[in-house]
Amino acid sequence: MVVDLWEVPSLTAFEGLVLIAADSNVSVGWSHDGSLFSPPVPTTETTADKAANVRDKRDALLLSTDWVVIRAKELGQDVPLAIYNYRGDLRQIPDQAGFPHTIIWPEKEI
Repeated sequence: MVVDLWEVPSLTAFEGLVLIAADSNVSVGWSHDGSLFSPPVPTTETTADKAANVRDKRDALLLSTDWVVIRAKELGQDVPLAIYNYRGDLRQIPDQAGFPHTIIWPEKEI
């Protein structure tokens, strides 16, 4: 089906727009070099990105137990040993030999 762009009211603002015929395999994200369509180049996560993502997850897990520490301190009690050890293990994740590619996540024992 061929559509004259100037007959479609919502597209009249795109002056100079060029339509290029493509088959059904081409989708959003593909590029066109003037003669050929190319699929998007897959992005690879860098080691720094991976480390940042692991630290973000670790920080979220620490945050999820902050209330236990705060409550224990408010009551003048010791932090439960299981939580104390869990939080310590989370803090040591960047020291693991496989960091950031291979992580052994500690178990939350509460």
